[in-house]
Amino acid sequence: MADELRDLGLTAKVEEGGVSFQTDARGLYAVNRWSRLAGRIVVRAGVFSASSLEAMAAGIRRIAWRGWVAPHQPLDIAVTLHSSRLRARESVARKVEHAIADALRGPRTEGGRAPRDVARVGVRVVADRAEISIDASGELLHRRGWRLETAEAPIRENLGAAILRLADWVPGEALVDPMCGSGTFSIEAAGIALGLAPGARRSFAFERWPSFDSAVWEQVKRATSPPLDKSAPILTSDREAGAVKAARANATRAGVAGRIALSQLAFEAVVPPAATGLVVLNPPYGARITRNGGSGGIQSIGAVLRSSWRGWRFAILCADPRWIGALGMPSETLAKFSNGGLSVRLIAGRVP
Repeated sequence: MADELRDLGLTAKVEEGGVSFQTDARGLYAVNRWSRLAGRIVVRAGVFSASSLEAMAAGIRRIAWRGWVAPHQPLDIAVTLHSSRLRARESVARKVEHAIADALRGPRTEGGRAPRDVARVGVRVVADRAEISIDASGELLHRRGWRLETAEAPIRENLGAAILRLADWVPGEALVDPMCGSGTFSIEAAGIALGLAPGARRSFAFERWPSFDSAVWEQVKRATSPPLDKSAPILTSDREAGAVKAARANATRAGVAGRIALSQLAFEAVVPPAATGLVVLNPPYGARITRNGGSGGIQSIGAVLRSSWRGWRFAILCADPRWIGALGMPSETLAKFSNGGLSVRLIAGRVP
């Protein structure tokens, strides 16, 4: 994520649970619109000492809430407490909600009714230090607006983009996703190659802030990124007709259907579209193993790769460390994370 922010022209600092950066309204809007990896962008509204509920309330009242929250707007307050003298999250949430209402009291301002959309406020207390944030994104950013149809065990859009980045795929290199499911890998890759903003088909929480600058937002929306590559093949397939149908519909909504070659084929029937490239696979794991051959499935994947994909790089999601040996080829673990409630790892290498 820090690397992506640097690509967007921002200086990022890695912190526990995420990264932080400083910017203005234009930068905030742009990161929400263009980030492929972020899950949510929040604005740090205030940091202060909070050793008691009264100290918490006093700190909350000092924050300039009128830029982010309208009077009488519903609030969703998420509280986390670590080594704090404050013990009850519910009590802290009520105190924060009442203090925000106090801060917003005053003469009635011009305009219509308060937004019905909930303003999400984060309260994180570690020891006596409280950090308050306001959600700028709304729905989680992996919800690009195009995935309305899913196949089994879908990969989140931002996770798919992160896997491509971890595997060092760049436009100009052929990409094959032969177990495509909903088509996430290929759709994300096509969007990158075409220079499309991942957030172009959705709205954001900051658009409903009292301080929202529509003129700046229009400038951000008009900014474009040139296509990075138009020629390298992006090949997508699946043995299941339902998965192919879902991937095709999602690619159409994402505006990238013309950039992806999509077919219904088993992996062993796929013909490499170039001499080299990256083949990325999300094979069955977890509850699906019993229906799809367990470690025998990963052995079959290794056999297909060795017979037909020599010289290609591979990136494979696996849930069982024993799969690494069953693959039958040297590989390295690029990352470990959770997907669908399971701990999985991304392994990568080159087919000898």
